[in-house]
Amino acid sequence: MLGRRKPADKKPADKKSSSPPASDEPEIEQVLFQGPLFGREANLKAHAKLVQSGLLPVKMMISDALSRRAHTILLEPRENRLTIRFIIDGTPYPVAALPAPKGAAMLQMTKLLAGLDPLKRRDNQEGGIKAEYNGVPYHLMVDCVPQKTGGERIRIKVENRKVIRSRPADVGLPTSVRNRVREYTSERSGVILICGPPESGSTTLSVVTLHSVDPYLYSVFNMAHLPGVELTNVSDFEPEPGHDLELSFDRLQRREADVIFLDRLEDPHVVQTVFDYSDKLAFVAEIRASTPIEAVQQLIDWIGPDAVIRGLRAVLTQKLVRRLCDDCKQAFRPSPPLLKRLGLPPETSVLYRAPTPPPPDDPQAQSIEELCEKCDGSPYYGRVALFEMLEMSEGMKEVIAEGADPAAMRKQMVADNMLTLQKDALRVVVEGSTSLEEVQRAFNPGGARKRPAKQRPRPKSE
Repeated sequence: MLGRRKPADKKPADKKSSSPPASDEPEIEQVLFQGPLFGREANLKAHAKLVQSGLLPVKMMISDALSRRAHTILLEPRENRLTIRFIIDGTPYPVAALPAPKGAAMLQMTKLLAGLDPLKRRDNQEGGIKAEYNGVPYHLMVDCVPQKTGGERIRIKVENRKVIRSRPADVGLPTSVRNRVREYTSERSGVILICGPPESGSTTLSVVTLHSVDPYLYSVFNMAHLPGVELTNVSDFEPEPGHDLELSFDRLQRREADVIFLDRLEDPHVVQTVFDYSDKLAFVAEIRASTPIEAVQQLIDWIGPDAVIRGLRAVLTQKLVRRLCDDCKQAFRPSPPLLKRLGLPPETSVLYRAPTPPPPDDPQAQSIEELCEKCDGSPYYGRVALFEMLEMSEGMKEVIAEGADPAAMRKQMVADNMLTLQKDALRVVVEGSTSLEEVQRAFNPGGARKRPAKQRPRPKSE
């Protein structure tokens, strides 16, 4: 029931789920909408009928999502209904399946609250809602996309404004990666790229990478457009009207710029220009690719292998996995064969895992849900990042010159002892941040046995 706390892995609600809940169900605090973001307006009076039918259900949905720590809300049209899913710690949970009329009202109401045109249903629209819940400020970033099969799909990304993730320490970026970024940018030349699949936090990682540059030694300028993102010790640069990218880079050189932060690289002409200037300026930017190897192959398609070899310095990515709940994770002593199989030091004395379920033949034993109030037995709370960094070593340059075979590139990363996701996964396991089971699930989601989730996170701020 939207607006009531209940297990998030229940089957989608049918029509009966829209009836008033039992009186003994605990109420949760309701979100306070404070208007659209980006200077837009929401004319509620002009859409009084829509407000009457859609405002309360949307408020209950958002309140329910925030109480469960959902970082993404998906509203998706299906046959004669609208399905709602919350994504919590990277895992999707079905919440409701609503009749088409009620679903349409919620879709259009969400658009109205975000300052979008609720009557425009054939164009992509992006906006945002400023909100407050339980005393915590939030930005709800709304992305509306029409579907070929009819209807619209809305994705709401939840940003807790009290949780700032812009510095290396905020995301757990290893010191070794930060030092390598500093070494590369100290040359005042070359391109450092950040990539990752959707929902992997690549934009956040690009900001973190930029903040790895020493601002007291190097002059850093921003040409990217990231609404709501604050950059520290970085000077904004606006191109002059009529100036192309070459003229803008020339102006930055005259201002003695060292490092330039760019919007995501998607246009081959822009990429060519960036690499043409990569011997005079250092660049940090995001690129649309799922892995560093895919990013290198995309660059080769755009500008050729020689330019990539000359200008590229490194490609960085991250993968988010669930963090073990600190209140209920269990320590265990790993056996020597396990340590050897994982490649961990033999002196590793303790690892952590999810708590063991109570014996099924003991009806008096407390369930995991009863033992841990914080995670409600999931037994994960939040996420932790694993990192990978492909660097342009001499060996990697040779592999690229010979055709950039993906298997050969991966083999070269291992030979050069570069940081890989698999290697970094062992780091966070040894730290006790996650479990071996979670790493197995993240790298082989189809092969790892999933534990049934009874996800009912409390409305706490991370």
